[in-house]
Amino acid sequence: MAKELGTVWDLEPHTAAKHAILLRYLQAWIPILSSAHGRVVYIDGFAGPGVYSRGEDGSPIIALKAALAHASRIKGEMAFLFIELDPARKQSLERSVGALSLPSNFHVTIHLGKFDETIWGLLDDLDRTGGELAPTFAFLDPFGFSHTPFSLVKRLVAHPRCEVLITFMYEEINRFLSQEQVPQHFDSLFGCPAWAQARQLVIPRERKTFLRDLYRRQLEEEAGVKFVRSFEMLNRDNRTDYFLFFGSNSIEGLKKMKEAMWKVDETGTFQFSDATDPNQSVLFEAGPDSADLRRRLLEAFRGRDVTIGEIEEFVLTRTPYRETHYKRPVLIPMEKADPPQVIVPAAPPGRRRFQYPPGTVLRFL
Repeated sequence: MAKELGTVWDLEPHTAAKHAILLRYLQAWIPILSSAHGRVVYIDGFAGPGVYSRGEDGSPIIALKAALAHASRIKGEMAFLFIELDPARKQSLERSVGALSLPSNFHVTIHLGKFDETIWGLLDDLDRTGGELAPTFAFLDPFGFSHTPFSLVKRLVAHPRCEVLITFMYEEINRFLSQEQVPQHFDSLFGCPAWAQARQLVIPRERKTFLRDLYRRQLEEEAGVKFVRSFEMLNRDNRTDYFLFFGSNSIEGLKKMKEAMWKVDETGTFQFSDATDPNQSVLFEAGPDSADLRRRLLEAFRGRDVTIGEIEEFVLTRTPYRETHYKRPVLIPMEKADPPQVIVPAAPPGRRRFQYPPGTVLRFL
């Protein structure tokens, strides 16, 4: 199922957008985790050659440089595991890594082999020794859909401090969906046979939505991941190429990933298209849709008293918006409205009007 590529290849715009999300997240994740733990692990399951045809950095080098930017603050071990199946690409990656000056607490392992076999072995070793996976970020960016079995993803995220960023290869899945020779791969990919229901959906958008939502539900319900977000990547024909799925059990991780995604797509649709003309005006203004968020809050909380903490958790976990999007753009205008749409029946001593410190209670009217 893999695309036929040489040792190195051109960097596609949607891949650059994916790398921008990865970089921004790692810039936040690495200093937070390394300050609280003696060992932090980054896994790149399909590492590639480390460089693109015009010299752009591959994902392993992006991760290393993100850590190097905080090297003076990292006192514990930063462990990097890069897995690559192709020998020539592995050699290229070794050259790219060798060109960097890494501190003694940065440990890089470049493994020649298959992702699934390598990770199964790592997890088996942990189970035999009764060990626990250190705080880990696993970037799973395969060329095809048969290389990331759901059972392995589930086993990874069973470790509560493991986060994943997975490329879900929708275009290839959709293309092979009706072919009888691949159902065993789909059972493995989704971790269930329910994907077959998509064969009956002839409207492309309905089929895409069904498969995306099925994979999200599997991560949430079957794998037990608390927080799951997706980002849609479109190709030069403006058709969906793949989805990025982020999974974490940390609400702080969710905050940082949504921040990274909003930096790449400031419309909040969490979508990037190679067909976008940077010189062409967009139909929608960048930034959060305050009217939409106000509607969501009213639908969820109308007639209820809720704390500011409950509101923030709702915004983070149940909407596309960030924790910075609901106070000034939404709550203040709702409190100022005539008649008001929200009032503050209880608040900490000294609370000033139009401020919402922890402990504030709001009533949506």
